[in-house]
Amino acid sequence: MAVLSETVYDFASKPTNVGLKVASALRVIETAFNRYGPSHIALSFNGGKDCTALMHLVRAALYKYNKEHSLSTTPLVSLYVLYKKAFPEVEDFVERSVVRYDLDLVKVGGPMKQGLQAFKDSHPEIKAIFVGTRGDDPHGKRLQYFSKTDADWPEFMRVNPVLDWAFEDVWGGIREMGVQYCCLYDQGYTSLGDIDSTKRNPALLKDGCYQPAWSLVDRCLERSGRSSTSTDSDLPPSGMTYPATSDANCS
Repeated sequence: MAVLSETVYDFASKPTNVGLKVASALRVIETAFNRYGPSHIALSFNGGKDCTALMHLVRAALYKYNKEHSLSTTPLVSLYVLYKKAFPEVEDFVERSVVRYDLDLVKVGGPMKQGLQAFKDSHPEIKAIFVGTRGDDPHGKRLQYFSKTDADWPEFMRVNPVLDWAFEDVWGGIREMGVQYCCLYDQGYTSLGDIDSTKRNPALLKDGCYQPAWSLVDRCLERSGRSSTSTDSDLPPSGMTYPATSDANCS
């Protein structure tokens, strides 16, 4: 993790658009660790691109925090709310990430609200959860970097370090920092859910072949491969589920 942490912080020092976004996210992550401590905060991780980029940053910041506070390295508690029918490729990537990033992965069944309650019951020490929600996600504009779940949901502080990132920022960070990601994003998928509600993005079909997710030009088409009845497995903004509509990222 030492090399990972050094590489991420070196990248954050660059005066580029993505470098500045990474630096901003790291400041939020560091604030969360200082406020709650590593033993009281978890990561929401389901193999998607946003939480993958976030996982990379959280691991880098956690190594730095532990080193500065003379703490031993411990696995990062991570919550995975399971899809009804997950892609095998996503499951494989999640399991490989457990080893690569030293995650203590906790799998719970959905739907989201019940899954969060099960997680809270089994891990009452967790007070906050890192979430890869972006401001251009459905209802993302309602959020702040630190936002509590709604009163009728299991109580957690939702920490949203990449709130000010856009689709191209996520892929810029992933590609420029050399972050490994789920192989489905190289096969024409731009937004992942369960098998029945997710298909390749038609906007990436060129000359009979699907292009990789990062080549999508119009960010407003990010969720064009998702069914209008599907919901994300990541933590919903402000303790609310939301539909995966094709124009969700457009104002």
